[in-house]
Amino acid sequence: MIDENAQDFQSAENIPALIVYCRTWCGDCARARKWLAENDIPYTEIDVDVDEAGRMRAAGHNLGRLHTPTFECGDGIVVDFRPDEIEKLLREQQGR
Repeated sequence: MIDENAQDFQSAENIPALIVYCRTWCGDCARARKWLAENDIPYTEIDVDVDEAGRMRAAGHNLGRLHTPTFECGDGIVVDFRPDEIEKLLREQQGR
């Protein structure tokens, strides 16, 4: 179930940018993009297959193993597409 407060994330100016480390062929990444669009959550996507620095950063968030999608917002990280955890991350960053 999608949190009804998810719509509030786009208008909160104090939230750091959401970065999503993805691959074009990743099914979970496609599901994440769709969910983010449906909830009007702005994000910046980094394709780890073409961006080596992004690839290294995403792997660093998962004990050196690359896993997509990986979500980064401020100092918070969510590895894998878990909408409830992404919403929690955004709420936490909004409160800072």
